Amino acid sequence: MVTPLLREMRERFPDAEIDVLCSRLAAELLELTPGVARRFALRYRNLPYALSLEKRKLVRALRSRGYDFAVLLERAERYRLLLERAGIREIRSFRETPFDPRAHAIVNNLKAAGFEDGGFSLDMEVFLSDDDRKRAAELLSDVRGPRIGIHVGYGPRGKKRSQSERLKGWASENFAEVAAGLLAWGTSLVFTGSREDRGDVEAILARLPRSGSAVSLAGRTSLRALAAVVEKLDALVSVDSGPAHLAAAMGTPLVVLWGPAILEQVRPLSSRSPVTILRHAPACAPCYETPLMKTCRRNICMESIAPREVLASVDALLYRGKPDDLGSV
Repeated sequence: MVTPLLREMRERFPDAEIDVLCSRLAAELLELTPGVARRFALRYRNLPYALSLEKRKLVRALRSRGYDFAVLLERAERYRLLLERAGIREIRSFRETPFDPRAHAIVNNLKAAGFEDGGFSLDMEVFLSDDDRKRAAELLSDVRGPRIGIHVGYGPRGKKRSQSERLKGWASENFAEVAAGLLAWGTSLVFTGSREDRGDVEAILARLPRSGSAVSLAGRTSLRALAAVVEKLDALVSVDSGPAHLAAAMGTPLVVLWGPAILEQVRPLSSRSPVTILRHAPACAPCYETPLMKTCRRNICMESIAPREVLASVDALLYRGKPDDLGSV
């Protein structure tokens, strides 16, 4: 969701050198982004500065670059202190331009950088190499169309045994019902995910008829290769996750099962392909960034989404889908 800001910066300042400080995974995703000169990856971001050799080296590297200004899109004070230690005098952030909770994060990012005049494209973008697309082609070489992707996980699982037990998770039996319905239509299924998601994917596959075409790519792709796989799908069904945003960025029709997160701020946006969001918000939703998030013991917001709704939404995307008008502000 930062890529629209990077695009706007390189268009407005074509001669500028733009560096990005981010996580390791984000650094991989941004490797081929035009206009990005350097990527500084911070691995242990929560470690205090006094105990972090990584952060001290980072500050020295940032100081040597002599930046004219920095755009800070994290609200925790420790990130601002890093930039101040690096001698960056002008910092544009949500302190100077308060985050508008009614607006999308992409819009807030642009405004934090000082771009207030509107008319921006909000489309996200991911740039892939020939090798990324070659890897995707190899993984999907035996998968006939139409190809429907299913993504069951989101981020590190922490103390939960399975994704379905977590706030954004959806029950494995629900995914299995959707998968069986899609197989009955004659589609091929591509399960995506991380290495941690393998057990959940295998549990779903065990419930499916042996005659169907379903393949698991969980743990078998890099992040950019995953984006290349998603690009080749006819549609993706996902919980609220990073790969859902990858689908929006790659122009792949998308069905998102939405629960506790703040829809107005972080929903996937695309003007190039349809995005369907299934959501039945109870009184406690959204609970993200509230004390309720840590006390929730049953994600009724996700339980209320029925498999038949998902199947109907995929059917509409494949045969009647039109892009949402969400690509500009």
